[in-house]
Amino acid sequence: MKPVWVLVFLAVCSVVVVSFQAIQQEINIRKMRQLINLNTQEVKTKEDEILISKAAMQKLSSQLVPLDKQKIQLTKKMDELVRERETSGQNLETCQTQKKESEEQKAVKSSEFDALRTNHNAEIQKVQEEVQSLQKQILERDTKICLYVDKDREEARALCKDKAPASNS
Repeated sequence: MKPVWVLVFLAVCSVVVVSFQAIQQEINIRKMRQLINLNTQEVKTKEDEILISKAAMQKLSSQLVPLDKQKIQLTKKMDELVRERETSGQNLETCQTQKKESEEQKAVKSSEFDALRTNHNAEIQKVQEEVQSLQKQILERDTKICLYVDKDREEARALCKDKAPASNS
């Protein structure tokens, strides 16, 4: 009977060991289930956050499209303004160059005109002196003629009326 008791004892020990291991495994399974539930909840919250982030990114992307178009338009406008500025600068330089040339030509023409005016005034003065000289010569000639003209004739009197000789006065 001793061997039966030993067998019973061994059987009870083995049942206790197997039950202990079963209970331990059950506890481990419950812990794992709780971890899986926690991880599932975390994954769901992270998925929700990801969906919210995706929605926000789509919203921001939809807001970026008009801004990108506006940026492209502003870039084109800026390029056009830069080109217009360069063109205006070149036109300004051209105009300033032409202005300087015109002013130089004006100065040259003005000096030529002043020289011509001076020459013209000198010519006029010479001509007036010549005219006065010729008038004086004509007057002297007329007075000399009046000395020899017959004053009884009407033509002679008309010619010599103002030009009486200086000696008769």
